Amino acid sequence: MSKPTPRETEVIGWMAAGKTAAEIGTILGISPITVNTHIANAKASLGVFKDTALVAAALRNGIIR
Repeated sequence: MSKPTPRETEVIGWMAAGKTAAEIGTILGISPITVNTHIANAKASLGVFKDTALVAAALRNGIIR
């Protein structure tokens, strides 16, 4: 398990706040496709398959609060 990048961590934080990929894209000034790429890469880094598991793993490992 590797650590997500700072941008992936930022995206996970917005996911935990209940934002959609489109909303996160608007907030960060990137496309929703790029947001989904960051999410996919973060899932691979943490070894999970679902969005909820990604947020849970990030919380468990102290990546987000």
